[in-house]
Amino acid sequence: MLSPPFRSAKHPLAAAGPGAAARVELAAAPKRVPEALPQPEAHPPLPAPDSEARWRLLQRLRRQGVDPRPWLERLERGALDPEPDLLATLAVLVDRAGAERLLALARHHGPDGLRQALAQELPGVDGAASAAWLEPLLSACALDPVWLVPLGRCREPRVAQRLREAIAQALEEHPPALQCPPAALIDLLPLLGQQRQGQDAALLISLALDPAPLALRRAALEGLALGLAAWPQAPLGQALARLAQDLDPALAAKAVDLLARLPAGQTLLHRLAPSPLEASVRARLGRRLRFSPLVLLVHGRSGGRIPAELEALAQDLAARRGAPVLLQALTAPAPEADPAFWAAARTAGALTLVPLLLLPGGHVRHDLPAIAERWRCQADGAGVALRRRPFLGAWPAWQRQLAARCAADRQAGLDPLWLHHPLEGHLAARYLGHLRLQLAAPGLATPYSAQACELPLAGPGPVALLPMTLASNRLSETLKAAFPRAADPSQQPPVRLHPPLLQQAPVRQFLIDALEVLP
Repeated sequence: MLSPPFRSAKHPLAAAGPGAAARVELAAAPKRVPEALPQPEAHPPLPAPDSEARWRLLQRLRRQGVDPRPWLERLERGALDPEPDLLATLAVLVDRAGAERLLALARHHGPDGLRQALAQELPGVDGAASAAWLEPLLSACALDPVWLVPLGRCREPRVAQRLREAIAQALEEHPPALQCPPAALIDLLPLLGQQRQGQDAALLISLALDPAPLALRRAALEGLALGLAAWPQAPLGQALARLAQDLDPALAAKAVDLLARLPAGQTLLHRLAPSPLEASVRARLGRRLRFSPLVLLVHGRSGGRIPAELEALAQDLAARRGAPVLLQALTAPAPEADPAFWAAARTAGALTLVPLLLLPGGHVRHDLPAIAERWRCQADGAGVALRRRPFLGAWPAWQRQLAARCAADRQAGLDPLWLHHPLEGHLAARYLGHLRLQLAAPGLATPYSAQACELPLAGPGPVALLPMTLASNRLSETLKAAFPRAADPSQQPPVRLHPPLLQQAPVRQFLIDALEVLP
């Protein structure tokens, strides 16, 4: 007798003959027991200090915003050491209750670890984390002033008042004249600046300027730096300009850096440029200055030709300023500024128009305003300001330079006579009268077409002719041919002709120096 066929799930009808019932009974599959999956450890062990694994774990805790309470419990049980890196991680995770627990731990283990952690974290934490620490630290300071430095990293009026009181007490107990400021005072001054309360500017400025210990002055300057935008700008700028000339190079360099951050800083830095500065401070000043491109408006010669002296002046200025210098001649169409010119203008926020014209003639009164208006329209289109300087002949320093030239002639036994283009109008007459007084020498109206024989040079002694022209022109070339330089320097010719002003080394150097420091 045959045994019944085996009915498998794969072949349920294998033994069913013809006409067999359609009902199929499936054999139940044996149950499979799943393997146990590894569960993440709720509180992983903390790797050894200074290890990469420890750093990665603490970073992960920060990113995930884990509940710090189990970690606090392990610290309170002594299962973990209160290392500063762990405390720094927990400092940004705890709420107010957690902050109080960490402060209680610090009272047991000592404050150094937590103070170090808070010094690292409180300046950069968000508002919620800072708020979590504010009240606990205020309470802790009432018991132990050691917590005043961490408290000072929270910006709040009550904190600022606590800092003022502590600084006043420290200054009373250790006046700056004693030359031994306590370390706590050095720590508190920057924190007072970080509070950014305008009323504290006077104290910080005074301590930075006074002949106090250098560490105290540097701490006060750091306080000014941390609250820079909160202080009254006028006294701040004046104080920083004085500090930039300090005998301590580090203090002076810091002051230069802060001046560069003020809204009117570039103007103050440019005023500082002529001052005697320590070499490294002057180098720092050079890196902080931003010079605007210059447009030098000059007379030019016929056909728009620009004399070589003016071309050389522009090249030297561009090299020394690190910014483009464009020459525009009155006798030629306005030049087109290239993209580099406008890029430099946008960097400096402005371009500067300097009329190198010596007399208030028609060019200054009529042509100059129209030219300035065209540049102003272009500057507005580029989003920069136009700075317009007075014409060169109106500069008091320029007039003093000419007066020195005439004084040197008189000292050499010569009668100075300066030659100027004929002018018309009351303004021109007033200017010429003023210049005669400044130079203590007469002037003579002389057109460009004048010949040497037309000049009234008869007099008791030799004459020094000073043509009022920056560069060579038709008149200067005519006079040069008529009055050649004496072959023997020891001989005194009846007429000594001075070359155009830019060909005279002292005058050219003055102009270079004056134009170089323009903002």
